[in-house]
Amino acid sequence: MGEIKKERVRIWDSVPGFDFNEEVDLAQISSYFFDGTHAVPLLTPMYSWFWIRNCAYGSQYAAETFSMPRNKGFTLRDVEGSDYVGMRIIKNEEEIKKRTTKFKEALVPWIEDFDGKWGAQQEELLSIYEKLRGFDLEEATSIDLMHHLWDLISANRRMWEIHFQGMTVSYVAFLLLEDMVKPYGLTSESPEFQNMFRGFDNKVFQVDKKLWELGRKATDKGVDSVIMNTPIEEVINELDKSEAGKEWLRDLYDFLEVDGWRMVRMMDLNEPYWLEDPSTVISPIRAFIKKGGDYDLDDVRANLSNEREKAIADLLQKVPQSEKPWFEALINLGGKTGSYSEEHDLYCELYMHAVLRRSFLGMGRRLAEAGTIDKPEDIFFLNPDEVEMVLMGPEFHKLQYIANRRRARWEYLNENWAEVNAVTHPPAYTSRASIEEAVGMDLLPSEDPIIIKIVVGELPRVRPELKADIYGVCGAPGVAEGPARVIMTYNELDQVQKGDILVCPGTNPAWTPVFGLVKAVVSDRGGTLSHTAIVGREYGLPTIVNCFEGTAKIKTGMNIRVDATEGAIYFLDK
Repeated sequence: MGEIKKERVRIWDSVPGFDFNEEVDLAQISSYFFDGTHAVPLLTPMYSWFWIRNCAYGSQYAAETFSMPRNKGFTLRDVEGSDYVGMRIIKNEEEIKKRTTKFKEALVPWIEDFDGKWGAQQEELLSIYEKLRGFDLEEATSIDLMHHLWDLISANRRMWEIHFQGMTVSYVAFLLLEDMVKPYGLTSESPEFQNMFRGFDNKVFQVDKKLWELGRKATDKGVDSVIMNTPIEEVINELDKSEAGKEWLRDLYDFLEVDGWRMVRMMDLNEPYWLEDPSTVISPIRAFIKKGGDYDLDDVRANLSNEREKAIADLLQKVPQSEKPWFEALINLGGKTGSYSEEHDLYCELYMHAVLRRSFLGMGRRLAEAGTIDKPEDIFFLNPDEVEMVLMGPEFHKLQYIANRRRARWEYLNENWAEVNAVTHPPAYTSRASIEEAVGMDLLPSEDPIIIKIVVGELPRVRPELKADIYGVCGAPGVAEGPARVIMTYNELDQVQKGDILVCPGTNPAWTPVFGLVKAVVSDRGGTLSHTAIVGREYGLPTIVNCFEGTAKIKTGMNIRVDATEGAIYFLDK
């Protein structure tokens, strides 16, 4: 008998069990699609652990709760800080038939009382966050911290359960309607269709109005020049030198006490939340001061509401009487996509992740003091399993070899994203012959509206007769010309000027104030129900999503023409 040696095999890294293994994973699910909507910039290991595991679970939870007819949710895999989506598609026709019956029954309570159900879930989430925020990180024993860690993980899972319920039912109504209006010559990109889902208020817009009011107060108090002309990180200190500035800061702090538990970016933990660093709110306030005038989104929304009612009436006039009740029910439920898209970001990701950041920074301080990591923020380059391993006795462990290696790779990939992304993060990993075949066989049959309409998004239709320089998907109809402003991160938003055309990887609720400044929006990723598309529609801005290469081919200062209705972008400086 030969010598038996101990085998040492390195299988997983930051998200154990969920790190992508091409050989194994593609043998089980034939295609995994890059989620450029959420994973640019690339995610830190700590956030990847929560996102890959719990977001995927939330999708699966909703799919079973509502008995989605053709899928059992999605699964996610980590590839160096990004996520790839694999659909769990149901192929047995008998199972599909049974699930379809249950699905229609499950929709009824949400059709009857969406706002009531979502309102109760908001209260539940706020109660969870209040308890977590009340935890004393400085006085806690190591046992207390361990229990708190488990509470955070549990709370995050519950958040994703809630997150996907309202999203699934409203977005699936939009997808069902898209199929039902085809006989009337409409698609989800048709202005007549999109007009049925515009003109809705939501909590994010209400917070934006408070930011506008802070900007107006700054002008009234004569401190707007300080806010506009002082480096952002120095604005608060400079305002504190005058009585008028101190008065304005009191208004700012009152605002943050209510609305400050909010991350700048909803998709990570490595940037300060508003209440932690009040200077993060200066940039959106500047955007409102730049724009000047009144807060006109209320008037825009009123006009859009009129257009919505007309679009709905025009469609229903064409629909047979026997089908109208179902159309009306789906239109009402699909109408929640806009408000829910923004509000769930606020109550789910933005708030939850602010609470997570507070707690993990507290644990990071313990680990840094014990020499386990170099500085508290390095905890974001560990995952909760590794934190759990050392939390009861950090002085016995050194994790720099993990955290520092991951940080260096993460920083390199993000700093060189334009050069390396095509190599490190292809649009899909697939065993199919082409990306089109992968979409047709491994994505669309799932009928999952979240993946189809947000995460992966619809594929652009390339029409040579348009002679466009870039093709994308219509997120909101209209045409605009102007200078491009390429913005990759929130920290660059202050560069946006009135009349620019915003070109970006994608947007989130922290970006909405600049929508009032620009003429149009172009994003690399996203679908017709992505944040970019929904906010573009609410602001009445021509918006193109999922053009894939906007930030690569368009440079700041270039004059471009955006024909969003046709999904076409033209370079005018030829």
